[in-house]
Amino acid sequence: MVLALSSVRVFSVVLASLSPVAAGDAFLAAGQSISKDAIEEALFLEVPDSEHITMLKDELRPMYESLPKNEQGQLESPTVRYALHRYFVHKYGWYVKGLDAQGSVPTNSSTEVMKGLAPSFIMDLFEKRSHGKGLQLDELAMFAATLSDLIFQEGLGSLQEVYQKLHYSGPVSEKQFDKAVRAYFSQLIIGQYATFDGEADLAALETYARDVLADYDSTMMWAGDLRKTRDYLDHHRRNPFKDEGITWERAADHVREMMQYYGDLTKTECSSLKEQLQTMEAPGTGRVLLSDFYSNKQLPYHESVAYLRNLGVLEEEGLQNPRLIMANYISSVGRCYPFSSYFSVCCHNACEDFMGSLENAVKAPHATPVRVMEVVSGLASDSKPAPWEIPHKLQDRLQEIAKQHDGQVPLHGRLFMQWMHHAFPQECAFPHISGTTSPVSQDEWLARHGDLETVLAPDSDIEAHAPQQAPGRHAGLDELPWAAVEELVAIDKPSLQTRSRSSRLMRAGMGLAAVVSFALALGRASRALFNGVNDDKDKMHLV
Repeated sequence: MVLALSSVRVFSVVLASLSPVAAGDAFLAAGQSISKDAIEEALFLEVPDSEHITMLKDELRPMYESLPKNEQGQLESPTVRYALHRYFVHKYGWYVKGLDAQGSVPTNSSTEVMKGLAPSFIMDLFEKRSHGKGLQLDELAMFAATLSDLIFQEGLGSLQEVYQKLHYSGPVSEKQFDKAVRAYFSQLIIGQYATFDGEADLAALETYARDVLADYDSTMMWAGDLRKTRDYLDHHRRNPFKDEGITWERAADHVREMMQYYGDLTKTECSSLKEQLQTMEAPGTGRVLLSDFYSNKQLPYHESVAYLRNLGVLEEEGLQNPRLIMANYISSVGRCYPFSSYFSVCCHNACEDFMGSLENAVKAPHATPVRVMEVVSGLASDSKPAPWEIPHKLQDRLQEIAKQHDGQVPLHGRLFMQWMHHAFPQECAFPHISGTTSPVSQDEWLARHGDLETVLAPDSDIEAHAPQQAPGRHAGLDELPWAAVEELVAIDKPSLQTRSRSSRLMRAGMGLAAVVSFALALGRASRALFNGVNDDKDKMHLV
């Protein structure tokens, strides 16, 4: 298991020499900033040829091979961010801060950086090491490993703070550990509003956590089952005649697995939400009328129009009745659960599965329309059993994209993702043009609007978008929007060089062909002239 290997590699040296309290200090508590030295140390501990890095390379290779490269055949900074963002979303359901958009590295002399800027600082370290030539697969894997380690360090630091407040030291009993996990998780749920200074605060803390998260008790049961499963799998490594309790090493592994697998736990809730929206969907559109969304009492939340608009999940232009874009809504930051200062856990993005299959098949940054349709028609979704026939309109759209790029379809551009949204409207989000949306989490939205206490829709929103009984209320649902604006993650420079070389070779070949053609014509003319002279001589002789 990748993360278990990570714990042995990065943390065993520290744990071997430090007490749990001291180890917690080394593991960086869950503040909003981190020292630059800690980031550099985490990167230094990564061994390029380790089993862990090898496993990461195997996971990243299909995507890496399909990504656009620079002149040196390596990944530029925006492409690295794009790749790692997709990797963590697909692998764990983590939306890591600083990867989904271009960040910046602080230029001041501070010894710390905000955790949301940690990816930018790591990228800067790699760029200095490579002198700006970009990252290869090995370095991409090391980047992913470093960021994972920093994330887990923060989680372990938070757990250690709980240990300190509960006055735990050395191995603890299962009952004590479960209590520590409940305190740790409750603080994650409540965030900045949490108050926990010791065991006396735990009951009130959990009550508050249950108000925020309805499935709190089920989640704690899942955490206990996860620990028992890991203990069972590792029982052969422990002395069966001695109850060691839960050592700090075991506690660290348990919390690490919680962070790793919590994304799987949210799949049930996300799948239930999707099923609810599908019952209201205008067939084949991936869209739900806002009036139907508000009138469905089985949905857990009904956010305000203003917040939905900010998320970029509301379609209003040219429509009498606004529509909710299902895929955008399900995968939006508003549906994410903050799990640390580094990342939030969000719903699984099914479109990543499709893209992964496509990249694995194509193994290049671009492909011909025929090749794309061949692969995509073999992908199955909830509404499309494979194989399925791609409509002529979608085929024409793909040809239009290819015409803009010398007959090839870039797989990592806005137009192709828009095409994928049309192909799989329930799974692939509609890609908005850069700068037209600026989505924020629920907490950030409330912080921006001090007069609001909730992101939920007020009565005025629900009344303004009550279901209409007039005929034609679904008018316009048969057409999905298409904006012919391209935005590439990066330009594949090796391909440009290849095409340039091919063009030069073609021109040289055409020139050579012209010379040869001219020479042949000249030769034929010379032979004809020579033969004509001989014929005249023969005629003169015969006469």
